[in-house]
Amino acid sequence: MTRRPRSVAILLNDHSEVLLMLRRKAGREYATLPGGGIDPGETPAEACAREVLEEVNLVVTVGPLVYRHQGMGNDEHYFHVTYVSGEMRLGDGPEAIRSSEENWYSPQWISVDRLEEVNFVPPELRDVVRGLAR
Repeated sequence: MTRRPRSVAILLNDHSEVLLMLRRKAGREYATLPGGGIDPGETPAEACAREVLEEVNLVVTVGPLVYRHQGMGNDEHYFHVTYVSGEMRLGDGPEAIRSSEENWYSPQWISVDRLEEVNFVPPELRDVVRGLAR
């Protein structure tokens, strides 16, 4: 089964923290980078900027593609982005609409040094994030 292509943002701040979306779904808690599906006619970079605004209320400049994961039905584009404006909070997109006690989203800044402490999905991106933080 091929899934919809996704575009994902890696946003770091001046304190060596990465913006993660802490998540609870079906009794499982984990952390992901902000991102989501690429709409028809949209480039991966455009989708990345839109998803960050929808999910965490931030305007970003999309920089280089730093990682691409393909296989097992996935096609995911990971971009290094930089902050432009906005106040970080759960955005007004689908995540806010779907949020409930059993299914919630919480954007948080997490120190790159603490990535091992969170159930970060996919785990192979820890090294990518650490490399960008250096």
